[in-house]
Amino acid sequence: MFKTLSFGEILWDIFPNYKKPGGSPANLAYHLHLFGNESYLLSKIGNDENGADLLKFISKKGLSIKFIQKDLKLPTGTVSVTVDQENEPTYTIHQPAAWDDIELSAEINLLTKSLDAFCFASLSQRNEGSKHTVETLLKKLPANCLKVFDLNIRPPYVDKETILNNIDESNVIKFNREEYSIVGKWLNTADTADKIIEMDSNKTILITLGSQGSELINSKGRYRQKAFPIHGNGDFVGVGDAFLACFTHLMLKKLDPQQLLETSNHYAAFVASQQGSMPDIPQDILNLIS
Repeated sequence: MFKTLSFGEILWDIFPNYKKPGGSPANLAYHLHLFGNESYLLSKIGNDENGADLLKFISKKGLSIKFIQKDLKLPTGTVSVTVDQENEPTYTIHQPAAWDDIELSAEINLLTKSLDAFCFASLSQRNEGSKHTVETLLKKLPANCLKVFDLNIRPPYVDKETILNNIDESNVIKFNREEYSIVGKWLNTADTADKIIEMDSNKTILITLGSQGSELINSKGRYRQKAFPIHGNGDFVGVGDAFLACFTHLMLKKLDPQQLLETSNHYAAFVASQQGSMPDIPQDILNLIS
């Protein structure tokens, strides 16, 4: 299908009663793999039990571990997750972690030449090592490679300059409501999307709106899609990543904006009904996408 690379953290989400593999880029790579793409994750784990368990999990799911590096000093990443009464998660991201120092290699440089999509996020650039790797990769990508940027503002890891540079470099930018407001203040505008598109008419802006669905804004107009009902006892972790993975896949297939939103919202609703950010997905759900 398509060749995709997701850059950034793979880690353990630690809940009060259980733990699940996670990390926004890892979630994205997982779902892109499920859709039938040649999906790769560029990340790093520690030389520890948590890292070994992540490799086992990813391998069992069928996602390539070819570009998951191992750090001999830094530990595998972990995040403590609490979920409120409305099923909204709060994260405590521990550091240091191995994914703070993801490195380039000759194999990665070769891979970038044939990518259809490169997906990256802001959190994974909190350290200069991984940040430098992202900056280098963005310069190496083919002109027709879709560059997908996911803001995941997690104080205190907020670098205004880096985020604005990433927005400038990207074709697709995903915000939640709070992130959209923050960037609007940085740009001194009441309408973040209009300001960004005014600077570059080729950009696509995505806003996830929780129970109210999602919105897509581009130079041709604005599109809204209501959320689908959620059935089950899920924890809502990784739902935005599932949405963005589905959106990226369908955008590569060149679907129209309203269909992009509708199908991506439908997929996100199923993931929201499950526990953890990389659940098993029934074939009938995947058939709606791939």
